[in-house]
This record gives sequence, structure tokens and C-alpha cells, in this order.
Amino acid sequence: MSPLSKPPYLYAFATGLLLGLAFPRTLSNGGFLVFLAWVPLLVALADKGANASRWSLISWFYLTFVVYHGISNWWVCSWQDKTDPYLFASGLALWLFHPFFLMMPVVALASIRRRLGLFWMLLCTPFAIAGFEWLHGQTDASYPWLTTGYSLIHTPFAQVADTVGVYGLSLLIGVVNALIVLIILLRRSNQQVKIPVAVLLAGLVVWLAVGLAKQWSWSSQGAAGTLGVVVVQPNEDPWDKWGDTRGQVGVHRALVDSSRMTFGQADLYVWSETAIPYTIRDPRFLPEWNDLKNWVDSSRVSLLTGYADIMVYGAGEAPPSARQSKADPEVRFDIFNAAMMINPSQPSIGVHRKTMLTPFAERLPFADQLTFAMSWIEWGVGISAWGKGRTREPLVVARGSDTLAKVGTIICIESIYPEVARDLVNNGADVLCVITNDAWYNGTWGPEQHFDIARMRAIEQRRPVLRCANSGVSGFIAPDGSDNPHPAIAPMTTGFARSSVRPIQQRTTYALVGDPLPIAGLIITLLALCCARISPVLRNLPFRSTSLEQTHV
Repeated sequence: MSPLSKPPYLYAFATGLLLGLAFPRTLSNGGFLVFLAWVPLLVALADKGANASRWSLISWFYLTFVVYHGISNWWVCSWQDKTDPYLFASGLALWLFHPFFLMMPVVALASIRRRLGLFWMLLCTPFAIAGFEWLHGQTDASYPWLTTGYSLIHTPFAQVADTVGVYGLSLLIGVVNALIVLIILLRRSNQQVKIPVAVLLAGLVVWLAVGLAKQWSWSSQGAAGTLGVVVVQPNEDPWDKWGDTRGQVGVHRALVDSSRMTFGQADLYVWSETAIPYTIRDPRFLPEWNDLKNWVDSSRVSLLTGYADIMVYGAGEAPPSARQSKADPEVRFDIFNAAMMINPSQPSIGVHRKTMLTPFAERLPFADQLTFAMSWIEWGVGISAWGKGRTREPLVVARGSDTLAKVGTIICIESIYPEVARDLVNNGADVLCVITNDAWYNGTWGPEQHFDIARMRAIEQRRPVLRCANSGVSGFIAPDGSDNPHPAIAPMTTGFARSSVRPIQQRTTYALVGDPLPIAGLIITLLALCCARISPVLRNLPFRSTSLEQTHV
């Protein structure tokens, strides 16, 4: 019999399949599958985990997460007509190596199951899932796109994220899965299951009721407000936009002028990530900068746009990863993937420099420590090896001395890090805005998944989210995560859309307290691992020798 046909491998495959099908955009309304997704793998650990070899366990886990990543995130290595080979290769490498990061919680659970027993494995399951998912998003090398809490974004259960965040949703998902496994094992041993079933059903009903109440509360307030916003979608070819950079600015200006003729004047106009794909504020480009600023002043528009920003460091200020000028080796500088707010007749320019950069594609992880390797990841399209921004401050929309809104600007992959939006809100943002260029992945699930992740940020912070993408998906997300119409502009078309949004100052519980649940979960899991190794007494904890433990046979 082939090893892949044995139950542990079938169970591992089933968990990967269910996680993939539950993730946004894989199946329509498939998010509820996440409540069952971890069950097969946990049952395999219950039955075989105590005696399986380490290599067997690793092979089960790798199979689970290579399937999960392959179903939900396959588009990262999709091949477009002009795809740079480096981009394709990095996507393939992500598929092969990302499962080793995703499997960390179940590796921990397997060790707990072997050393402490089945009960303690189930008890630690939600803590391990949420804790390691949180940890996965904390470094320069992180890619927390596949956080399981996102699976609930199209369900009322997601509304609780304004209290617990997306990682808290992952913890709640883990609780449901662990209880289901407990019920299965108790039934096997003919033990009483009424209390676990009642707890599971009561918990789900309460969770659903709270979610529906929150969704109704926020949707009943309405999304319309006092800030008129236009998002501009130029539909530029991402492979060609780095050629005629000045022409791209002209296209955007023409679309703004057309929208003013169609809709009249708005308070804010939004252009996408690197809509100005060169360092226009560099003194070398002073005529182009003056032309843009004069257009803003004469048109009376506030413009939020992505652009390439340059910073030349003073003596002793440059980080180790800063670039060295070829003309003068003493000059150190960085170029940033950035956004700026230009208000009419205002000399000051608000700037946000991207703080979380796509690992390898935009910047070498830990570049300040691995400066010798920075040249290894340069690729042939646009600007590689971007500098890393250090602050997260909202950009102000102003008319004279009046502040109309404080926009927390999030650039592309920053949107998958909950702490970016949270920091912006805690620093005063009353509106969030995601600018991105997802056109690298046109025709795949990627742009829609990225939009759904922005929905979670709207719920967590209860802020309207403006989303402006080069070729889609562009739109306006209400504080309850809804948007109507969807999309506001048809993907892969040139156009613009207008809406009025309501700046919101009140902060959610999640904005105030952050992620104590997953952090506590990680600590509990690590303590369980440590205690199992250093204290023989703990190996005789309750339930280790009960009939529940015997159900693994």
C-alpha cells in the first residue's frame, strides 16, 4: 500500500483541502468549512501522533500545508505574458518553503501530544494556532496572508474582530475544531458527550448572535459621510509602467479632470501605488514637481498618490542597508515605496513610507544585518531593494486651516499586517486607505483576496477603507466590511469612482488593546512545551491515562 493512502496522510490532505476551500475566493460561501478544517489532522495526531516518527509527522504536516498554500495562494507563482522569471521563481519558492512556517503550530501540538498527552494537546490547540499565526507576522521575512481567521470574512462571525482581531478569530476557530475532536474521541470511548456538544453549540450561537448584532449596528449607521472621495484606476501594464513614467502622471491627471467634469469637485482624489513611478520630489525633477503642485493648487484638489520617494542621509544617519551613490561614494541614500498627500496652496507635504515590504520581491529580509546579500534579490522590473519606512502617521486632508480627515495610508502588502492599520488609527487616522498595484496577478484570485483582507482591517478598526488599485480591485469598504457596489470600477479597465465616507474617531477594543489573545496563546504553548521537557511530574497530569487517551489506538 502506498504511504499516501494510509489514513494519516489522507487526514493531512483533508485538512489542507478544507483550509484551502475555506479561504476567501476559493469557494463561494465556503468560509464555514474552517470550523471543520483542523479536525482531520488533529484526529490523525490523536490516533498516531504518540508513536509516529518525527519524519512521519513532518511529512504529514508538510502535505497539509503545501496543499493549503497550493489551493489558496497558487496565484503568487502564476505566469503572465511578461512575468519576470525572478517573480515566478520567488512564487514557486514560497509555495515550497512557506509550509515550513505554517506547520509550526502543529509541530508544537505533536510534541505536546507525545509528552503530555491527548487532553493537553486539545487544550493547547487554539492557543498554538493563534499564537504561531501571530508570530508568523512579526518579522521582515513574514507573510501572514494565510491567517485562518480571514476565512470568516464573508460571515457574521468576522464582526467580532473589532474586539479580538483576525488572530482572535483564528483562536476561536481553533476552539471549535478542538471541541469537535473531543466529541469524536469521547464518542469512540462511549463517554458522555452532552456537555461538550452543548458547549460547542452554545458558543457558536452566542458568537453568531454577537456578530449579527455588531453587523446590524454598524450597517444601520450608514457609510455615507462628509468626505467626498474619488479613486482613480488607470489600468497600467505593470511591466511597462516603468518606461514612460511621465506619461503615467499625465494619464492620472486626465482621469481626475474627467471625474471633476462628471461628478463635480471632491475633497480627495486617490491614485494607486507608485502611480508616480519616479522620484518626482528629487531636486533633479523640480520642473515636473512644480507642474504637479501647480495643477493641484489650480484645480483645488487634495491628492493622495503613491510615488517613489528619495532620502539622502546626512553624515552618520544612514542605516547599514542604505545605497551608495555611484557618483560620490560618500553619499548614502534610500528610495522608498511611498505615498504623499498634496493639499492645495499648502507648502507642507505629508509622506508615508512603506514600513512592511514584500520579502525578497521588494527588500531582502533583515537587510540591515545582511547587507552583503542585498544585490542578490534585485530584479528586472521597476525598483528593487526599497528602503524601509520607520513611522506610521496619518496623512491630513486639509482646506486652509480646516482638517477634513486624517487618512491612514496603507501601501499594498502592509494591509495584511493588522498592526499597521492599528498603529495608524491609534495615531489619529479616522479613515483608512489602501493603495496597491495588484496588476502583477491579473486574472487570478489574488486581487480579490487582497480586497477581502482590507475588509478585515475595516472591521477591526471600524473605519471606512478607501481602496485604489492600479487595475483593480478598487472600491469603498464600510466599517462593517461591506461594499456596494463591488467592485466600484470593473477590474482591468480604466476609470474612476466617487463616494462619500464618514471619518470616525472612536477606537475599537482591538485598536486599544491589540493582540493579547494570540500572544498569551503563544506563551501558553511554549510553556507547555518547556514544562513537558523539564518536569516528569507533568507527564502524569489528568487525562493522560483515561479512556480518552486510549482512543488513539
